[in-house]
Amino acid sequence: RTIEASTLLHQTVKMIKQTPIETFDTLPELTDPSKLATMDFLHKIADSSCLTGEKPFLLMYKLAVTRVVQTTLLHGSFDVSGVVLAMLGWMAMFVLGDIETARYIGERALQVQEKSKSEVGKAKVFTFLSTFIFYHVKPLQSSLKPLLESYQSGMRTGDKSYAMWCLLYHNVFFPFMIGKPLKLIEEQCQASISLMLDLKELEQAACLRSFWQLCLNLMGLSDNTVEFVGKAMNENNFAGSHFSRTFLLVAKSIAYNLFVEYELGANQGIEKGLERFFKVKGGIFVTMMFMYHQALSLYAAARNNKKKKGEYRTQANHIRKKLISSLKSGNPNIIHYVSLLNAENAAVESKKNQQEHAIKLYKSAIITSARGGYAMDAGLAHERFADFLLNKIGDTQEAKYHIEEAIRCYNGWGAMGKVNHLRDHYQEILTGLSAY
Repeated sequence: RTIEASTLLHQTVKMIKQTPIETFDTLPELTDPSKLATMDFLHKIADSSCLTGEKPFLLMYKLAVTRVVQTTLLHGSFDVSGVVLAMLGWMAMFVLGDIETARYIGERALQVQEKSKSEVGKAKVFTFLSTFIFYHVKPLQSSLKPLLESYQSGMRTGDKSYAMWCLLYHNVFFPFMIGKPLKLIEEQCQASISLMLDLKELEQAACLRSFWQLCLNLMGLSDNTVEFVGKAMNENNFAGSHFSRTFLLVAKSIAYNLFVEYELGANQGIEKGLERFFKVKGGIFVTMMFMYHQALSLYAAARNNKKKKGEYRTQANHIRKKLISSLKSGNPNIIHYVSLLNAENAAVESKKNQQEHAIKLYKSAIITSARGGYAMDAGLAHERFADFLLNKIGDTQEAKYHIEEAIRCYNGWGAMGKVNHLRDHYQEILTGLSAY
């Protein structure tokens, strides 16, 4: 069955590519009752097998999705043909590792959905595409309007579950990743979770809580920094699914890096059962952010821990090279990540005659993040440059300037908890009492 499923996947992808684009606009409506019943059954199998997270899901998922897509191409579309095409796009990414093919199939999924007489499935289509595919090839900002429209569509059609996923992405995750003010995101967390709880969509609420608590910690509205115990959640009794635990892991990685708990960030492992969500190709959209913050923690730990310097630097470089590969494949959302990681790599490896190269890379990272509107990342670039200037160059005055610039960036973002942490950490430098 494994060979059959793989063969069907390749055959179906080939069928999609060989079908003229205009054909997807003119697919007839599938009306045969027996075929419709079969397609509905297979769609439900695909849905349930996707959610299990176990290895057998892949086999069942392949078989169900490919059968439905082939039937759509041969006999006509039905309510969720667009959804199943989006699922196939994910398979092209997850199994075949083919970003361009996944993008192409994703575009066809949208095309079929837009031409459908029914709105049913619109929220689900865009949830799948934004979770697994489009972040590789399109700016995150371009997904905000479609996510809002998909949320509204889901509410109109009674698909409250996927409506809430679209709302979560639109109000919380994507704004955080593109550098929107934390105050706005925190307010949207409160409004969104109220609606999710009213509708009893607890999985989405669980995913939201991690980033809500992260925002509270960063804003200084919590007594904690890296501990997620407060208004939004208590991680000590958090019993979420594999999917919601993925978002907790990502949020913790960000907190470890921003609050200078580098060893914790460097040694943060991916829990068993969550590995598939963190694949570069086929994983969820926050994978890139997790990799970035973990790599920064690894580079910082390499600078601070001489015994483990080689081990940490090797791990950090492994992550950096994966992100560089994604950037070369056309990912428009990580150029600022790669820019700062390149500077960090140069800083760890640089000898005295190579320090100018690291300085140029840090300045480039600062400019790249600032121009993109990524306040957090611009602050990080200033902060890491300041550490390099202090500990490698011994230039206290220039370091002080970049610490002050980091504070300005974090303050503009609304991260007063981070600002206070940074001021405490560099109090002597900022007050001119430094012994550096």
